[in-house]
Amino acid sequence: MASPGAAPGTFSSSLGAKASQPVITLVDPLAADGEAGHGASWTDASFGQQPPSPGIVPPSRPETPTTIHSAAQRGDLATIKSLIESGRATAQDRDEEGITPLHWASINAQLPVCVYLLDQGADVDALGGELVASPLQWAARSGHIYIIHLLLSRGADPLLKDAQGFNSLHLVTHSSAVMPLVYLLQQPAFGSHAESNDRDALPNKDEGIDAEDAQGHTALMWAAYQGDAISVELLILHGASLYTQDHLGLSPMHWAVVKGNRLCIRQLAVAGADMSMKQNEGKTPREMAIELKSLPSLEKALADAGYCADGSKRRGPLNPRNTKVAILLLPFFFLGLIFWTFSILPWYTGLLLAMAEFFCMHHIITRVLLDPQEAEFMQKSPYFLAIVSDSIAWVGIEWGVKLVRGTPGLAIWNLFFFIVFLLCSWNLLLAASMEPGYALQPQTETERRLLVEQLLEEYKLNGQNFCVICMCRRPLRSKHCKLCKRCVARHDHHCPWVSNCIGAENHRQFLVFIASLVVGIIIFLYLSYAYYAANLPADTLPVSSCILPASICAATSWDTFLFATSAWAALQLIWTIILLGAQLLQISRQMTTLEVSNLGRYGYMGGKGGSSMVTQSNFMAQRAAALGAAGSLAAAAGGHEDSDGDGVAGRGSHGAHGGHRGGKRCFLDVLCGASNCLLSVVGLDLYTRGKAGEGLKRASAAGNPFDKGVLANCKDFWTRGRELGVRYEELYDIPVGGFQSSSYASASAVRLPDDGPGGTGRRWSMWSGLKQGLGGRGSRARGEYEAVSDQA
Repeated sequence: MASPGAAPGTFSSSLGAKASQPVITLVDPLAADGEAGHGASWTDASFGQQPPSPGIVPPSRPETPTTIHSAAQRGDLATIKSLIESGRATAQDRDEEGITPLHWASINAQLPVCVYLLDQGADVDALGGELVASPLQWAARSGHIYIIHLLLSRGADPLLKDAQGFNSLHLVTHSSAVMPLVYLLQQPAFGSHAESNDRDALPNKDEGIDAEDAQGHTALMWAAYQGDAISVELLILHGASLYTQDHLGLSPMHWAVVKGNRLCIRQLAVAGADMSMKQNEGKTPREMAIELKSLPSLEKALADAGYCADGSKRRGPLNPRNTKVAILLLPFFFLGLIFWTFSILPWYTGLLLAMAEFFCMHHIITRVLLDPQEAEFMQKSPYFLAIVSDSIAWVGIEWGVKLVRGTPGLAIWNLFFFIVFLLCSWNLLLAASMEPGYALQPQTETERRLLVEQLLEEYKLNGQNFCVICMCRRPLRSKHCKLCKRCVARHDHHCPWVSNCIGAENHRQFLVFIASLVVGIIIFLYLSYAYYAANLPADTLPVSSCILPASICAATSWDTFLFATSAWAALQLIWTIILLGAQLLQISRQMTTLEVSNLGRYGYMGGKGGSSMVTQSNFMAQRAAALGAAGSLAAAAGGHEDSDGDGVAGRGSHGAHGGHRGGKRCFLDVLCGASNCLLSVVGLDLYTRGKAGEGLKRASAAGNPFDKGVLANCKDFWTRGRELGVRYEELYDIPVGGFQSSSYASASAVRLPDDGPGGTGRRWSMWSGLKQGLGGRGSRARGEYEAVSDQA
């Protein structure tokens, strides 16, 4: 029984080692009393008791009289020093269960106490407790990254196994803590022995990333069973074997099916997991899924990854290269067909046939050429890029064939249109083909390990500063794009019209493309009007069924193809003008679309750094249990926003009203869904999703350390950061005192103490000023931009 009075969130020695190191028994999930359900009855039996979380342990009171062990639990460094210096205790003392003070300090994350005990000669690899575990293993089970770092730096052996066969990698995986797992995977002891994921390669069962516990389970199997998608992705990225089987013959894919987590199954399938592998009883993952009633999750996950239900890769009618070519060319053919349809049929029949033709094009591209079951298949394809580029092509053809020869008195306007047309086409090509500016990635494992060590020593190894997917340091103003699969520096948004992210390197090209597109459409419409005014025969009669003004009806009856092309071009002015205005406003305020959205959703331009822990199912379960134990279940039900701003609670609560929806409500839902889809296509959904629209109201009053006035902001945009003296791919902190414009820095360069002895001028002064912001005071300036996390 716990003694009362200890600080919350600590493990007490009165709970015993068994409370902090529970025995975990693993058996075949299909052999648990013959049950085939996917419920807690066999789940608990399959992997036994879940790894504990410190927050779930009841609060306890230190023992009386005070011992070095109870003082270590509380972090009472003064008492520990007094006991050791007076000779009443030593750093090697053990309690009645054989546990040292270092064990208790490690599991309670008492970093100063751990440092002092190690300095006093505590055995860093002392084994104690019922499970005969080391302090490193106790810290790993709780995910205390700074304790893990300290113990490893003092020579702790990460390959030691406890009585259950768990090493520190297994235990960190149990904790579902992402950053400790990232750090531990950089250790040479867990270097991959199956980097190519060759199923014939034999992993080392005692060391490395594929080390097995007493029942043959690897860390990847544990992560897959727990439903921790980020952990699964990290382990696969570092070369964990997909083909290792435990003593029951279960592979990581088998255990992912046991959990039924769609994300984990999809990641294993994308990595190349074999769906035909059989366990000792001859069951494949699919057969297990049928018995455990997780087949829908398995099939949906395989479909998301582009696989058939049997695990084979789905093949389209064309290879990937020819598929892209076909997608880029089909809209050109169908747009021409639609314009021609209007020219040969009355408007009321032509409109219906044109809609059918557009649907036919959409069906061929999205249902034949592309895989409609694959996740985000349209966003990954050049479909929208093809529509805008082929529309520009038809505008150019109509201008070259008709307008340039039919408006001889407007040579200057035709020349102007030609220049704008080339400018628009060229910048569209650049915006679509250029890299948007990616965050720098370590090139070798050594560089990656040194980066992680550096961030950890600076207390910056967290989601705001490190991307666990790219395994790189995250610059300020960057975002990890799930479509591009990279961290994009100065990320604005992922634009479907250019099939690319808009970032530090291609933002200028994108803006020129949008601006020239707007100007080009306006000139094209003016030239079309002049063409009709100059060439329309006076005796042209309007069609009797035309409901437009007589002059427009006469024009449509004379050259309907040009009129349809002009109407289609004019339609694009709606979203392009809105987008151009928003972009110009944001540039003048030194903000991106992402930052405006974050400002409304989170209150900070930088938003919430890092990946959402929603995909760590075991972490979320432990978090809910901890909140419940503290009487905070109401807070847990309030929802948790992921990286895309969709709350888990919000998704779950949607269905609560399903039984009360009438026909009118359903129609409104469909209408809202269609409008949201349209906003997403044109790139305006970031301003309307959630509370993102509030960001527009707060933009002028937001604390923006990058804002130096309209002129300086525009100069910085067009010079790729040279006005502020930064390279956005490597901007990791805000200088102390904020940024200065180049003109001010040049004038005050002689007064800067860090300037070189030769007075090297603006560039050196700005970089030296930037380096000052990388120190301890930089986080205060950064607090204006985003909430600085103290947790790793």
